[in-house]
Amino acid sequence: MLDQAESQLENGVSWHNPEPPENIGTEKDRANCPFYIKTGSCRFGDRCSRKHNYPTSSKTLLVRGMFITFGMEQCRRDDYDTDASLEYSDEETYQQFLEFYEDVLPEFQNVGKVVQFKVSCNYEPHLRGNVYVQYQSEKDCQAALALFSGRWYAGRQLHCEFCPVTRWKTAICGELHKRL
Repeated sequence: MLDQAESQLENGVSWHNPEPPENIGTEKDRANCPFYIKTGSCRFGDRCSRKHNYPTSSKTLLVRGMFITFGMEQCRRDDYDTDASLEYSDEETYQQFLEFYEDVLPEFQNVGKVVQFKVSCNYEPHLRGNVYVQYQSEKDCQAALALFSGRWYAGRQLHCEFCPVTRWKTAICGELHKRL
């Protein structure tokens, strides 16, 4: 490719980098799962017809289902009866989140500089209670994966993995912004 560019420049023809593929990471991309690219999670899981490119290293750590409130737990028991969570106020959920935040974030910060700390409040089973921790470096994220994988929190074993999410604007649901 370098030889091609040099020969075009010598002949007076302008040269530029090739155009990127148009549909990578979009709904039109038929090979890669856009939901996995955006959130690191897909409702179809291993049964998805599109490819999930699991990163071997990343700056973002995903801990699935780490933050669970009583209302979220009720929804998990009966995904068809979403009214079960209505018995619990938003204030109670927010207070539980603050306690969780104050308890957990310092643990992640002990490993390295945390750039973003996101907790999914989505009730969909594949997103429910997921915790995303973006570190400043991949090295810190690798150390966090080694430290937290297999540990226990709130009676549940933690399952950590590297996550492809780097752009939070696409990862966060637009409906959340409408509610705020």
